[in-house]
Amino acid sequence: MADKLNDLRAKCFERGAIGIHGISRWSKKFGLSFPEKSVHELFTYIDKDGSGRIRFDEFLQAIRPPLSQTRISIINKAFAKFDKETGDGVITLEDLRDDYNVENHPNYKSGFFTKDQVLSEFLHVFDKGIEDGKVTKEEFTNYYSGVGANIDTDEEFVKMMTTAWKM
Repeated sequence: MADKLNDLRAKCFERGAIGIHGISRWSKKFGLSFPEKSVHELFTYIDKDGSGRIRFDEFLQAIRPPLSQTRISIINKAFAKFDKETGDGVITLEDLRDDYNVENHPNYKSGFFTKDQVLSEFLHVFDKGIEDGKVTKEEFTNYYSGVGANIDTDEEFVKMMTTAWKM
């Protein structure tokens, strides 16, 4: 299953947006068939929330290249920086209060948001799926996996992370 998904991922990225439209033609041209059972397995693999539907973010997550160990390491380091208050494997408002500076946020400066509202907004960026005001390591990693898909080298990714998180 992983090999077929890797083939699909490679072909999508090779041709950009038009690659997705050509997947059917490509698979016929190269004699790749996806028997009903394989299609069901692929669908189940991509349908992470078990809803019976593939959301666009689930599809994008499935075709993203796997993270390198270098990227995983820096993502883990950034996560640990904010999970130090409670150390429970989840980033919450309590974890951010002392380390995340809201002073320059436009809504805070104007008095429209409180500090906790700014922090909640920040957490919401990572909080996909169940919006509970908590960011798990998996949600954090998935977010940066998506960001990293647009960054060519590990060196550039590490630089972006160290700059963004002041590490």
